[in-house]
Amino acid sequence: MSSTGQRLPALAEAPPSSLRGRRYGEDRLYLLVRDPRTVMALWELTQATYEKAKGIRCQIRVERRATATSPGEPLLTIDIPDALQGERWYVTLPRSGGECRALLGVVLPEGFEALLGSSWVPVPPDGPCAEIGAWDLTKEARAWLEERARAARGGESGGRYGYVIPPGSGRP
Repeated sequence: MSSTGQRLPALAEAPPSSLRGRRYGEDRLYLLVRDPRTVMALWELTQATYEKAKGIRCQIRVERRATATSPGEPLLTIDIPDALQGERWYVTLPRSGGECRALLGVVLPEGFEALLGSSWVPVPPDGPCAEIGAWDLTKEARAWLEERARAARGGESGGRYGYVIPPGSGRP
């Protein structure tokens, strides 16, 4: 029985899959950002999760939040005809920017039951990034950047790879 009380289908051998929980032996769902309007949900299912969802309608739900402290809101729902045979799905986002996460689950008479959830990932905004604007840098990062800029203005060369060799490093 499932956690919602619905009887699950009888156990059967899962069809062959290249990723079904073999890498880590646990269920995983990732959301990878391709561009401001496209993400890919990628998952691995263990045999136990495969058996739980077999024969039940599956969905990917994508949630969005404006900032890390904002609450998530539903962005879109996609019915997956065969989530258990496939292990990835490209999703076109209606809005760019903010952060998104994916939920992979089954649709039961009582409602959607999430089986897996991804981490929140930042999605870039539409259009080019601003070339001028404030950079939120830590004190250490700002000091490092200013040191490298001073060295570059002073004519120090980073050699063929373009990095700056710090003074006093013992290297020519």
